[in-house]
Amino acid sequence: MTLGPTGDLAEHLRLDATTATLEPNQTVDIGVEVRTAANVEAAHYAPCVEVTGNGVPVVASLAADVVASRSRAVELRPLHTRGSKVGRHLVRVVNTGNVPVLLELSVDDLDDRVRLDVQSSLSVAPGVTAEAPVRVVPNSTFWSGPPIDHAFVVRVRDVDPLTAAPYDSETADEELVGTFEQRPRVPGWLGPAAAGAAMALAIGALIWFAWLRPWVVDQADQAAADAIEADRAALQERIDELEQAAAEAEELPLGEPFDLRLDVAPAGGNVAEASEPVAAGMVLSVTDVVFQNPGGAVGTVTLLRDSEVLLQSELANFRDFDLHLVAPYVFRAGSQVTLRVDCRTPGPDDSECVVGASLLGFLDEVG
Repeated sequence: MTLGPTGDLAEHLRLDATTATLEPNQTVDIGVEVRTAANVEAAHYAPCVEVTGNGVPVVASLAADVVASRSRAVELRPLHTRGSKVGRHLVRVVNTGNVPVLLELSVDDLDDRVRLDVQSSLSVAPGVTAEAPVRVVPNSTFWSGPPIDHAFVVRVRDVDPLTAAPYDSETADEELVGTFEQRPRVPGWLGPAAAGAAMALAIGALIWFAWLRPWVVDQADQAAADAIEADRAALQERIDELEQAAAEAEELPLGEPFDLRLDVAPAGGNVAEASEPVAAGMVLSVTDVVFQNPGGAVGTVTLLRDSEVLLQSELANFRDFDLHLVAPYVFRAGSQVTLRVDCRTPGPDDSECVVGASLLGFLDEVG
């Protein structure tokens, strides 16, 4: 057989054994203990033990009465507070019994110089901790002087939750004594601290004007001088660059005026070129290029330096197209000036794409 707790208080049942084996006509006693926690509510319960043997469960029930147990712990936290305007405390109650606890709270200021605020009652369920705030407010405040201690008492009385009447056996109050230390609104250390701060300020000012300020001024002057010198160096570097650029511009390979005419007339669907070499020992600088497409042919015109493409344009975009270059195209000795035309469609009444290019510039000897 197997045995297991069930029903009321199942989590509080303890069995001496959870399995048992019986021979025919044999009796076995297994002890069952009901051990409840302190906060289990007082009431009548019917815990059970389920016994399963040969697949047929049987329930054995018993009766258990959990009697009422009133138990609680109460304390004041903190016992001592400090402040200039208000003190804050707490009445903390822990219900360690199994019935609700209802407490009446009252206060006594003892010296008539403070006002005490606390709620009149506090209800605490079994196993629960509850708190009630206590505020201690002085009738007056002061700016300076020694602190003043205000003692007070919080009285706690147990009453019946149903009738709100005190219990006959516990009519005496439990007293919790606390103290609020009222301090001046201006802390005592503020004066010495202010004097120390003023002295530190005076010493700092003396150090500043006697030592630090001259050093800072010297450092600032030196930094300004360094910045001016750096600006001058950067400006001179820029001037040197411009002068070098001007010198290089004066050395451009310009010379005697030069003009060159290249004409190409490929048939429709063909490509044709016209080239002119630069003589040995000479440099050609081309500054102006004029393409002519008088017949309105459709195709592409390209200006090349050897195999390098310099200019390219669609013939359909122009009949006459001139370009004026700020920096010239430079052709060294032995290089080819080439005009290439790819003729897709000749102009009206033409069988060829008649295209020309006029190149203007300067021809100079290599120095």
